Amino acid sequence: MAKPAPHLRETKKSATRRALLQAAHARFRRDGYDATTIDDICGDAGVSRRTFFRYFEDKEALAFPHRAERLERFLHLLETAPIHEGPFASLRAIAQLFASEYAANREQLIAQQKLIEGVPALVAREHEIDQDWERAMAQAFQRRFGEDASAVLQARMLAGAAIGIIRATMRHWFEHEGRPDLAGLGQQALDALQRGFAQMPRAPVG
Repeated sequence: MAKPAPHLRETKKSATRRALLQAAHARFRRDGYDATTIDDICGDAGVSRRTFFRYFEDKEALAFPHRAERLERFLHLLETAPIHEGPFASLRAIAQLFASEYAANREQLIAQQKLIEGVPALVAREHEIDQDWERAMAQAFQRRFGEDASAVLQARMLAGAAIGIIRATMRHWFEHEGRPDLAGLGQQALDALQRGFAQMPRAPVG
């Protein structure tokens, strides 16, 4: 028997993943996150537990379905930016792109965030995700700034500050039901951060 064409396999995989997510979030809304089991989700989606674990590491991963893809894409955009472009210019361009996409998916993202905020385990996982972004961002900046100890510290400081303003901006956006201009908020925050870094002397080390 011939194997399905590659594009048909990918279409089927996407449909299965989407069915699991839809089933999970329907259950979360109806029964609550803690009361929902993986077996419940699999039953609603019409798949086996074995199939579930091909797509998701655990139940928590259902609350962050695009975690890996977003980080990978962010780093790709940051690392492939023009060599002459400063880090703040790169961050502005990326923030503009992500803000447009977030605005287009506003209702879905707000519902996801409300789910996260209501479950301590998901709040903890979200914090871990922020740390992943900060570490990855610091490594990307370090490749631009150099390998000496002062450059490493500056890269870490910029990454920490950047993830801080991203989180604060997103929290404000979520608290106001996605009504503020997310792109404008991001640009305003990056402008303030850049001004602060421009006035900061090169960090001493040792």
